[in-house]
Amino acid sequence: MTERKRAGRRPGEFELIERYFAPLSGPGAFGLKDDAALLKVRPGRAIVVTQDAIAAGIHFFADDPPASIAAKALRVNLSDLAAKGATPVSFSLALGLPPDWQVKWLTEFARQLASDCRKYAVALTGGDTFLAPAGPVISVTAFGEIAANRYRSRLGAKPGDRLFVTGTIGDAALGLRVRRGVPEYSKLRGAKRLLKAYRYPEPPVEFAPLIGEFASAAMDISDGFVGDLGKLAAASRVDFTVAAADVPLSKAVREALPIAGALEAALTGGDDYQFLITVPSRKCAAFTSAVAGAGLAASELATAVAGAGRAIILAAQGRAMRFGQLSHEHF
Repeated sequence: MTERKRAGRRPGEFELIERYFAPLSGPGAFGLKDDAALLKVRPGRAIVVTQDAIAAGIHFFADDPPASIAAKALRVNLSDLAAKGATPVSFSLALGLPPDWQVKWLTEFARQLASDCRKYAVALTGGDTFLAPAGPVISVTAFGEIAANRYRSRLGAKPGDRLFVTGTIGDAALGLRVRRGVPEYSKLRGAKRLLKAYRYPEPPVEFAPLIGEFASAAMDISDGFVGDLGKLAAASRVDFTVAAADVPLSKAVREALPIAGALEAALTGGDDYQFLITVPSRKCAAFTSAVAGAGLAASELATAVAGAGRAIILAAQGRAMRFGQLSHEHF
């Protein structure tokens, strides 16, 4: 069979796995020829496991570039691992394809996965393929390695700890409005940057060792800054009061702020995949020095105080802001 004919013919399930995904497998995955994989853990180390799924019509548009769908599916899971202080190692993939799936789509999807395997030094360990009549569904289970005593949950913040956030907030939430063709957002000079942030999240996984070394608590921001900060506060039973003006925003988001509702969308819309990190005050100087030394960015926002587990966001006039919805919710 010629390569041209082979490329145009849709392969069966086992040939599909062998052609597109076996090349991404790592040690212990047996070339995806077995029903499981073997992950080895060094003495004193532990495995952190997380799982997130994305589905057409909910997390992405069915006609989005397949490369962006692959990137989002993997990276949102790597974000969860790094926010716990773990270094991503490998992942498994459950891929649901619609009845009319095309070889070109799958080729681009697998090519982006391969690129991200190199970028983040992870390997595929296995998974599943299945028919998804309603549209593509991708579920990733990701595995990270960590020193057994350096896992950082959202439960560990104490009164007096300082709150930091990495990167900038709101780009992806406003990028979704660009993707939907909302005129006010589509005309922005920074519209392309916002759209890219929505399609290709960039979790700062380089923070993982710093979180393990310095943080008392940490979590990634997936559902929205305000809502996720509230989850951190509730889990640790502390209060945070943050001035909205102190939340780091990109130039593209700041350009959009005159649009009615843009600030609320940026603070609550989600898909940021940045990290909320609390650091004991005695470690703050060393943490900020390590962040700068690594060429990373983290902004200090507040100090945790004893309370009922609330996140209060202050407007410019010092009054507490009210939001129609604190973060994205599926149900």
